Amino acid sequence: MPVIFRNLRWQLAFWFIILTMTVYIIAAVLGCLIFKTAMSHFVDYELTALTNELVPVIDVIDGHPSLQRWKKNVFKGPFRYLPMIQLYDQDGKLIEAYGPPGIPILFSSGKHTRKDIQEETYHVRVHSVPLRDDHKLIGYLQLELSLKNVDGALYNFAVTMGLIAPFLLVGFGLAGYFFSSKAAKPIEESFAVLQRFMADASHELNTPISIILANAESIEADIENESVKARLATISGSAERMNSLVGDLMLLAKMENSLVLSEKSIIELDKLITIVVSDFRELFKAQSVELKENTLEPAQIFGDAESLKRLIINLLQNALKYTDKGGVVEVSLKTVGNQSRLTISDTGVGISTENLSHIFDRFYRADPSRSRAAGGAGLGLSIVKAIVEAHKGHINVESSPGAGSTFSIYLPLKS
Repeated sequence: MPVIFRNLRWQLAFWFIILTMTVYIIAAVLGCLIFKTAMSHFVDYELTALTNELVPVIDVIDGHPSLQRWKKNVFKGPFRYLPMIQLYDQDGKLIEAYGPPGIPILFSSGKHTRKDIQEETYHVRVHSVPLRDDHKLIGYLQLELSLKNVDGALYNFAVTMGLIAPFLLVGFGLAGYFFSSKAAKPIEESFAVLQRFMADASHELNTPISIILANAESIEADIENESVKARLATISGSAERMNSLVGDLMLLAKMENSLVLSEKSIIELDKLITIVVSDFRELFKAQSVELKENTLEPAQIFGDAESLKRLIINLLQNALKYTDKGGVVEVSLKTVGNQSRLTISDTGVGISTENLSHIFDRFYRADPSRSRAAGGAGLGLSIVKAIVEAHKGHINVESSPGAGSTFSIYLPLKS
């Protein structure tokens, strides 16, 4: 499977997990709010029911409300409520209290009052009702029901939703990867058809281009007219560029094939770099650019020598293309953990931030006019990335306009 589709599947699975977990979190929060609201309504219902039972049995003694008679009779039957029952006089002074401990403060404004009260040791739901005798205010009945059990139930609900989340995350991950595979399959099949077409077309174009080049060279040798020779040279140059482009396309098709690099061998990367750098010295010298070979630590990797050679060549050509006269290109190889790091840096024109994320795209040119003048087709770095990924490595680029560029290639060492 091409790397591009493995990445696509993981990206689709990742976003599937993010979206589904976001929906789950929103649903869990809403569930907690709905559960809390439902419990609040239940508590209010219980407090209202008890209030309706107590108000008719409240006596008025010396102008103050009293539940003394109710207290004597209430235990004859089961008492199914567990609130704090409080009676206050019209001035808000507590005169009677029954039930579990509560907060001995009247939370009423002269009307029916319902509210949650949170203190250090208490969290209660308060229900206050003004009491009147012949329309005269004689006091207040206040019920306080502890919300400890409600808070505990809400906490358990939230913990349960949290404990379920990891299992859902794993489940969503597996489902996401499965469905992303199904979703990517038509694209993968279309890409395979396009890939075969590109490989076949490149192969078919290779023969007529070679014939054009051979005949152009033959005719050029037999003609003495300088004007005709110049035209033939233009034809030959264009055919050479087309031949190079076809070669790049064939290599890309090869690198993206799932069977590519099936026959690898042990490569001494430091020696391979030395050979390629030696081949490029005269070319760099001719363009007045210094090619420096820094530390090359011994490194053995498992891979394809021709592909790795092409990788180094493309990076050196790219550095030379964008480095002006008097500039410097440096090559180094170091071991970092279980990887080798090939670094090629230059003092060239650099790459802007907006272009940096596109430089590995096919046919992309950060500076179109300069690339065309140098004969580039915008495939060199695409081939580099394909070769690196085929060798299970990765590539980093650091660059800024006017400050040059540094390409770092990380390839796994032979284990």
